[in-house]
Amino acid sequence: MSQRRHFVWAPVLLASFALAGCGDDVSTTNATGQGGAGATSTSASGAGGDGTSGSTTASTSASTGSGFMPGEPITAENEQWTWVPIEGAMCADGSPTGIGINLSDKSKNVAIYMNGGGACWDNLTCYIAKTATNIESGYDEGAFQSDAGGTLQTSVFDRNDPNNPFKDWSFIWVPYCTGDIHAGDAIATYGGKETHHVGGKNFELALSRIVPTFPDAARVVLSGSSAGGFGAGFNFGRTQDAFASTRVDLIDDCGPPLPAPYLQEELEQDWRTAWGLDARLPADCPECKDDLDAIFPFYAKKYPGSRAALLSYMNDEVISFFFQLSGSEVAAGLDALATSRIDPTTTMKYFYKSGSTHCTLPDPYQKSDNGLVLMDWLGAMLNDDPAWASEHP
Repeated sequence: MSQRRHFVWAPVLLASFALAGCGDDVSTTNATGQGGAGATSTSASGAGGDGTSGSTTASTSASTGSGFMPGEPITAENEQWTWVPIEGAMCADGSPTGIGINLSDKSKNVAIYMNGGGACWDNLTCYIAKTATNIESGYDEGAFQSDAGGTLQTSVFDRNDPNNPFKDWSFIWVPYCTGDIHAGDAIATYGGKETHHVGGKNFELALSRIVPTFPDAARVVLSGSSAGGFGAGFNFGRTQDAFASTRVDLIDDCGPPLPAPYLQEELEQDWRTAWGLDARLPADCPECKDDLDAIFPFYAKKYPGSRAALLSYMNDEVISFFFQLSGSEVAAGLDALATSRIDPTTTMKYFYKSGSTHCTLPDPYQKSDNGLVLMDWLGAMLNDDPAWASEHP
């Protein structure tokens, strides 16, 4: 295991990385003003530290291993973004939150997208450097309406793009406000501030509404970018289990679970402890307790009928910063992940591209180094094209 680097944290730079998300198209805004053309809301069913560390307690309400419990289906207007409060879901500051939904009667397919926005795991990262979005502001209907009028009209959400393979699907938007890559279920105290790292629990609560909304779903894709890419990866098994016989595929954009030594042991343990991550990992994946990247081959073996894709720039500058690596080390880590975890499977592929940009989905018509358009590559994945193959510079 390589020795952990101790960076000189630059709050302004870190904050810019966290707020950048994945570019202009797929990103979260903290705006709470009015707007969001066409966005409406529907009600849910029912209503310390020293500057570098804090205390963490696992949430007693975690339901891992207890089985999926469906709730009430969601009703909303067709092809209009609607805010849905999720009972029990909360942001890091304890404020309530929910999800966005945009239904379609043109297809029985469902696309779930988990938004990104950095990560944090102690007082320094959460409240001084502010390396994760919405930790203190939360994410409510006002913030959603701003996204619904801009971000959620672009990229894979664009229903007016005839070449978009998702254009006729129903969409679910999962916002990000917990700093834990959508995977946690723990309450931490940093510098006297109680911080709810409950992104994993929030998504489980959301699934209880999402699944009954689509009882005849033909196909589901769980995707996300940056923190949302990691979140999609860690929540894929739970989603497939909840949808039971309905096939779920995975698209992880710029959320690579790099293997050791590229994910350094001390940093990994910080994340596991702060977010209560171990309790959210698949109970039947013992290797995942030691190596987070083991989750990919585990999924490939357990869910052989599903496909999965990892998208990344080779020298991603945001991954470089959060993993405390150089750009060349990020590339080496991505290659190691491909060689050891993805290439041995038959159902998982990667779309790697030269460059240091963070995330690929904001520009779905970009080409790989070999000239293949990303949107076409995703279409081949969705169509089970036998020629679908990994792309590498």
